[in-house]
Amino acid sequence: MAMRITTKMMQNRSLNNLNTNKTLQEKLTTQLSTMKKITRPSDDPVIAIRSLKLNSTLNKIDQYYEKNSNDAQSWLELTESAIKTTNSILEDMSGYITQCAQGSLTAEDRAAILQNLANYQSEIYSTGNATSAGRNIFTGYRTDTPLTFLKDKTERYSITEQRDNSYIDTITHTVIGDMANINAGNFNTASYSAYTEYQVKNYDVARIRLAYNNLDIDTDNTQNANKIKLSYFTDVNTDAAHGTAKGASISTTSYSIFMNQDASGNMKITATAKDGTETDLTLTPGGATIPLGNNTKISMDAKGKITITETGNPPQTTTLQTKTETDAAGNKTYTFADRMETSLTITSFSKTASDDAYASVYGDANANNITYVAETGELLLGKNVQNKLAALSINNEIRISYDKSEWKTDDLDPVHYFYTERYTDTRDADDPLIYNEEKLTAPKGIGSNQTIRVNTTADEIYTHNMGRDVGEVKALLEEYDSLEKAYDTVNSLIQSGKYEGTDLDTLNKQLDALDKARALSKATLQERCEGLQTIFKGYTNQATLTRTDVGSRESRLKLIQNRLSAQQTNFQELVSDNEDADVTELAIQLKSVELTYEAALSSISYVMKTSLLNFI
Repeated sequence: MAMRITTKMMQNRSLNNLNTNKTLQEKLTTQLSTMKKITRPSDDPVIAIRSLKLNSTLNKIDQYYEKNSNDAQSWLELTESAIKTTNSILEDMSGYITQCAQGSLTAEDRAAILQNLANYQSEIYSTGNATSAGRNIFTGYRTDTPLTFLKDKTERYSITEQRDNSYIDTITHTVIGDMANINAGNFNTASYSAYTEYQVKNYDVARIRLAYNNLDIDTDNTQNANKIKLSYFTDVNTDAAHGTAKGASISTTSYSIFMNQDASGNMKITATAKDGTETDLTLTPGGATIPLGNNTKISMDAKGKITITETGNPPQTTTLQTKTETDAAGNKTYTFADRMETSLTITSFSKTASDDAYASVYGDANANNITYVAETGELLLGKNVQNKLAALSINNEIRISYDKSEWKTDDLDPVHYFYTERYTDTRDADDPLIYNEEKLTAPKGIGSNQTIRVNTTADEIYTHNMGRDVGEVKALLEEYDSLEKAYDTVNSLIQSGKYEGTDLDTLNKQLDALDKARALSKATLQERCEGLQTIFKGYTNQATLTRTDVGSRESRLKLIQNRLSAQQTNFQELVSDNEDADVTELAIQLKSVELTYEAALSSISYVMKTSLLNFI
């Protein structure tokens, strides 16, 4: 059936088509002006969704490439620069120490070396305070805390050093008393007139040198014993067997001890002496201490901690923690810790590095002694103690705890190195700030699912031993210089001709004593400096190795940057292909639409002026 087409219908259809043409023209004009295919998601949902995904990925790549990687590169470059400076300082320090090993130094030479070493000792740690945009480079995650103290301060830090027996060394101590202070006004007094060359002597002393000197010490030795502790840790075999029984076994000086739980919840002990003799006994929680023989006793407290006390050579106390679990019926089950702690008793505490302090651990009579020297930060070890610790495996931890309150500018902050409890003015005495002993490293995200470590932590290059070694050389130089001056003073008194009789004899004896003392002091200085040449070579090598490691990380970073640059270019092209309009094609389409529009206007004008009257 034919449909009647009216003039009005033709006019309406023509206007609709004209509007459609105009809408297309507007769309093409917008695309040409914005250079984009769409202006709103509804224009093309597929392009819109793809655009969101591509731009999200591109934004991440821009963050990694233009910001993170540049930040990491700057950090590594500053780190390498600081290490390079440190390496240069170490080489200069090594040169001065080599000079100290020579025997022909004048007083002026020694004074110059002392001054230079003092400057370098301060500068080497100051270099470790290098920053990047206000963040400290060598302090791990604690980028807001400098490596060293920036000014003197008084604040108590309880420090726990975790070492091994490689930190035990032997030093030569020269007994000189107060001879360096002999002068015209006191040489014939009771305190000085008794000095002879026979009182001057050297002896070797084993020690553990702590990270710091000028440590805290109390006038009450009971308080000292509570704060200053020395212990070591050994492994516990928690999967041991004795016959058909299963349990744990440990070794002490005199016994091999097997432990397991009986049906009543008590601890059964089988102690095997060195000669193979076995002793069986039962420990009751909270029960009495039981003697084993061979100067050994064993006990167990109510919480299940086992304590073994030995009064041998040296005396020591070993504790083994057990975890106690009690079921509903009241039955106890013990789980043994995998390490036990053995504490050694510090027998004396000395504020200064006096001759008596070093003598307290010298000889067989003092073989079990341990002396804490606050001034020099040392634990002096008797022969038996030295042998006990030296026999440990390198994997056995030696733990030393002590307090330090007086801090100087450029002292290394212990929170970057050790387990530390910091007692500030704003906190209660039983609520210190606690810092871990863990090594801190801060990875930097530089790519999707990829990180690179940009931090070089302080303990990789800035060790306490650097400053401590230089401090000891300075002390030896000062000691030798003071003896040299005292020798010149006494010699000038003799040469003056003013003294005779007893006074002259006293001066001659003192001169002989000073001559021997300065010879021994000089030999000690030379020997120490010769040894330090190798040690400082090790410091330099470590700095070089660390710098090489930083360089390898920089090389890896450059490879990552190259990859990110390629990814950035690729995704920029993908975004452009997805979003950007083809200008040439748009121009052609727009011209075509404009021509169509002009033609449509001409034809529509004819239709619009035609009405039904034209057909009557």
